[in-house]
Amino acid sequence: MKRGTIFFRDTSADCLVLNISIGGAGLAVESDAAIPVAFDLEIESEPIRRHCILVWRLERRLGVTFEFDRMQRPEGGPI
Repeated sequence: MKRGTIFFRDTSADCLVLNISIGGAGLAVESDAAIPVAFDLEIESEPIRRHCILVWRLERRLGVTFEFDRMQRPEGGPI
């Protein structure tokens, strides 16, 4: 498991990456904050920021898919 940060609308929320695959991930958020259907995910010690689409939510657990054509380096430049 790794720590991550969800970014949306000039806001961020901490999360825990429970599992990850080529196409998506399982996340656990630390609060009941409203998370939008689309957001960016940065995972600690990884050089890219993934654009995610929310597939399911069960309380504080989220399942997301990655939108590969929108991945970026954390400093904002494309891969």
